[in-house]
Formats: sequence, structure tokens, C-alpha cells
Amino acid sequence: MLIPIFLLGAASAPLLKKVVRGTVKSSVKLALDAKRVAHGLNEDLNDLAAEAAAESFASDLQETATEVPHQAVKKTRAATATATP
Repeated sequence: MLIPIFLLGAASAPLLKKVVRGTVKSSVKLALDAKRVAHGLNEDLNDLAAEAAAESFASDLQETATEVPHQAVKKTRAATATATP
């Protein structure tokens, strides 16, 4: 008995549709998970960069504080103003 080709295709269409749907669904889930992981890594890298910048800034402040001692500068006052009526 010879089965026509179109009947074979029509019979296998629902199964093929389920396989393709499952593949696409898995791919979307994988992409969302990858995006979530990348976002977390980006946050971690930004935190590390901010910490490194803060430490560098703090060490620069300490170096400049030890290199040049703070000297009080005496400010001169201008003559007192006179009130005009």
C-alpha cells in the first residue's frame, strides 16, 4: 500500500509543530537567563570599578596630605565699612 506524501506531511505536522515550539521556547528561556546573568555581571563590574576609583581617590588624598603639610594662612581684613545715611 502506497501512502501519498501529503498525508504523511499532514500526519507529522502536529508533532513537528510541538518540536519546533519546544525548541523556540527553550531558546527564549536560555536567552533570558543569559541576559539576566550578563546584567548581574555588569553590576558586579560596575561595583568593582567604583570601589577601585574610591580607593584610588582616597590614596591620592592621603599622598597629597602627607606631602604638603597644611599651613594656616592668615587672612587680612579690609578696613571696616562706614555706613552712609
